[in-house]
Amino acid sequence: MRNMSKHSTANDADEPDLIALLGSRLCHDLVSPIGAIGNGLELLEMTGVGGDEMALIRASVESAKARIRFFRLAFGSGAGDGIVPAREMREALDAMYAETRTKVLWQDEEDRPRSEMRLACLALNCVEVATPWGATVEVSRNKASWVVHVTAKRLRIDAPLWESLGNGELPADLKGSEVQFGILGRESRRQRRPVSVRADETHLSVII
Repeated sequence: MRNMSKHSTANDADEPDLIALLGSRLCHDLVSPIGAIGNGLELLEMTGVGGDEMALIRASVESAKARIRFFRLAFGSGAGDGIVPAREMREALDAMYAETRTKVLWQDEEDRPRSEMRLACLALNCVEVATPWGATVEVSRNKASWVVHVTAKRLRIDAPLWESLGNGELPADLKGSEVQFGILGRESRRQRRPVSVRADETHLSVII
């Protein structure tokens, strides 16, 4: 029997991205039950059941479906580097934030490679940590970088988290809700795309 305890000589770059594969698995497993709930709502609506309660459930289901699509781009794995339509991103973000105090304005009109969209999605996921009270978020793309600009009445800026995007030193007390900072830092270094962050009490800019 072959000895399986020997250390692999393969480079880390040749190994599967377990985090991305886990993200894909979770998204895949969640799509079916949430889709089934949506189908059930459609059947109820066809029978005449409606009202504010049904509208609320419908909005929640659409938001959940959109967030799964978003998470699949941010955290999942993908075959090659396929193109993601700008329309798909805009529709997903509109549905995700429809019932929140945050408005995301996706100002890029170009269809982009999945790796590009992943950077933008991870940056937006980081922005969510700083905007628990709502904000207006503008996402644009110049020739070299994504530019994410946030305007809010109040921001919650955890300096070590944002500094980690540049120096790669994650806080020892990193929470599960903050894992996107570590993934974005790693992905930006892999793509050789440095992250620049500027923030004050009411404005936050992320360039990547």
